[in-house]
Amino acid sequence: MSEYTPFDYIKSASHTKQDLVKASDQPEYAEKSYSPHIVNKVLSSFEDSILHSNEMNRLYDLRNYAQYKYYLTALRPRQRFSKWIKLEKNDELDMVQQFYQCNRGVAKEFLKILTKENLETINKSMARGGHNV
Repeated sequence: MSEYTPFDYIKSASHTKQDLVKASDQPEYAEKSYSPHIVNKVLSSFEDSILHSNEMNRLYDLRNYAQYKYYLTALRPRQRFSKWIKLEKNDELDMVQQFYQCNRGVAKEFLKILTKENLETINKSMARGGHNV
């Protein structure tokens, strides 16, 4: 049996409508590989499935297969694909975050009040030895 990813379940529930758990030769294992958190997060980014996703978040204690079966029956067949949202790369933010040992939100607030001279001082103090290629 091939292992299913959360994106296989999303494609199955929203587009192909094939029950991956029932089609599997090991349904218990297939049910355990279902990740409700990721499936709900992805489906919440579409206007026609956001209410369904909210309902599954509200009923978080349902078994994995029950949540998956709900999506199989409730969602209309449609191709649902979106880019996975990733954090933007910001070297100054990473440097401030590491220097002050704080999270990204606090580091963003620090960046608002730090001057260029402050950032240069932090950069010099964070500089590591070694050979740059």
